[in-house]
Amino acid sequence: TEALAHRLARLVAGKARVLALTASQAAATRLRASAEDAIEGSFEELSVHSWREAAERLLREHAAEAGIDPFFERLTAADRLAMLLDRLDELPLRRHEIRGNPAGLLAGIVQRIDALKEQAIECRAFGEWAERLEAEAADEAALDVARREREFADVFARHDALVRAAGALDGG
Repeated sequence: TEALAHRLARLVAGKARVLALTASQAAATRLRASAEDAIEGSFEELSVHSWREAAERLLREHAAEAGIDPFFERLTAADRLAMLLDRLDELPLRRHEIRGNPAGLLAGIVQRIDALKEQAIECRAFGEWAERLEAEAADEAALDVARREREFADVFARHDALVRAAGALDGG
């Protein structure tokens, strides 16, 4: 980090415009502080962001092109869990066992949605895969698994629709 901070300082001193991306907001804050300490004199621009923050900034700056509201809110996993809990009776969960704890089940669903989005798998693509899985099921056990995946795909689509209806985005 120190070597990177000094490299950024040299680039800024040479009047270069700098953008550095990090894995987390905490890392961005540390790197920016280290680079600013290493810079002698004033500087025009030093952008150090987490990749999520940079993506959010780009979406806000190009909201019209992306077809989104520039004043969108990014919902956390906890926000989305609360949203799903509020609409539990609207969710197709016949094949998922709630076991008296809908929060646990829905938290797992939100985690799975986030994991799929981290792999760039959208709800539409997942739904298409689930339909193929159901169509190709060889026996009753495979059909049950496929129907459960299809139901998850429906919940995934409902999740994304609720986030959009709120004028918000999730991390994916």
